[in-house]
Amino acid sequence: MLACPLWLILGGVDCSDAPTAPTEPVETAITSPQTLTYTGVLGPGGSASRSFTARLRGTATASLGDISPPTVLVLGLGIPRGDGLGCLLARTSPASDGTAAAVTANVDAGTFCVQVFAPATASTVTFTVTLVYP
Repeated sequence: MLACPLWLILGGVDCSDAPTAPTEPVETAITSPQTLTYTGVLGPGGSASRSFTARLRGTATASLGDISPPTVLVLGLGIPRGDGLGCLLARTSPASDGTAAAVTANVDAGTFCVQVFAPATASTVTFTVTLVYP
């Protein structure tokens, strides 16, 4: 048996010489698809973007709705710009006069972004984006 210093015993350390078995890492299952919903406000000529990380290969779909007042907005899906200011869009879809718009793209695991933008002639407008991704 090992001699155990008093300070270890008081600290709650087990001084037995019996080895302990290593613990196995626990794998966490990836839940797919994931859903993210957010609302925003845009002024004339404004844009808003949000990044997301797809953890698996699959289909990403962004939907734009709840546009108030009815205004022409554009929804896009792409990759984040290197400077962190918005997205480099691969796909876009206009929402005419407040109607809903959607854009879909096949993605690999990685970081992507969704962006909504308004023309310079638009009034201040609110919107909701729902994003479903792997």
